[in-house]
Amino acid sequence: MIDDDLRLRAKRFLGGKHRVDDLDRFYLDLRERTYGRASFREIGDFVAHRGERDRGPVTQVARDIITSVSVWSLGFRDKKPTYPQLAQAARANFRLAFDQQLKDGCGLKRPAVRKILDRALPRFESGGPIDDEELRVLLYLANRVMWKPAFTDDEVVKDFCDVLTLNKIVSQADRPALQAARDLVSLYALIRMHGTAIALEDGTSAQLLAGCANRHGILEVRVQIEFNDAAKPISSPVCMFATTLKPEDHCDASLLAPADDYLARVWRTPLEIGEDGKLRRMAG
Repeated sequence: MIDDDLRLRAKRFLGGKHRVDDLDRFYLDLRERTYGRASFREIGDFVAHRGERDRGPVTQVARDIITSVSVWSLGFRDKKPTYPQLAQAARANFRLAFDQQLKDGCGLKRPAVRKILDRALPRFESGGPIDDEELRVLLYLANRVMWKPAFTDDEVVKDFCDVLTLNKIVSQADRPALQAARDLVSLYALIRMHGTAIALEDGTSAQLLAGCANRHGILEVRVQIEFNDAAKPISSPVCMFATTLKPEDHCDASLLAPADDYLARVWRTPLEIGEDGKLRRMAG
């Protein structure tokens, strides 16, 4: 019965009737049947648990980036990193690094770097000796900032089409029509992440906020990283969900702001998708 319901929703979706409540049902009802498509499961979990996320790819990436920035910035905060902190940063940066970054920085492929970290970090954390190869890897990973978004809109749209096709909610022949709704699916992912808090390992939380306050002027969801234990506060907004959408094409006029007005380009009010398919402030 559930799949029959979803097929009927998909039929009208493919026919051009794009309803947000249909997307809610796709993500909620299929989030346990994703065939490994991580972004679909994650967005479904955002729909199901709006208040705070304490697990999943977005949470892990946010925590890793905060660890990376925190350890790297200790010098600016008149502090010296401990061996355990450097080891924690090495683990976080390993997860954040692209395969080519590891190849360029360590001269090794990801599995080889993982083996070295598994072997060396327990000794390093306790101040024990490490060999030259282990030192080279740790010098690259332990004290630098690395960043990547948890997802891009290309990944989100591909995973959405994959999950509906693999579960036979739509046919393979319907995939191009489903793909044509990519902008709506991207905006939907953005509003479902917007406003949710990410639980951090120190017991605090950081809020995800949608906006377009970046040098490319594209829609995104960011997490705000802040450190207040230095002479001057350190603040670093980091992209968690990157899109290719321009606000002037996909936002209601009430959300548009001059390029130099940073605060007005990070939205702190509830958002929704209007009947015209554009992002707007939620109507009362």
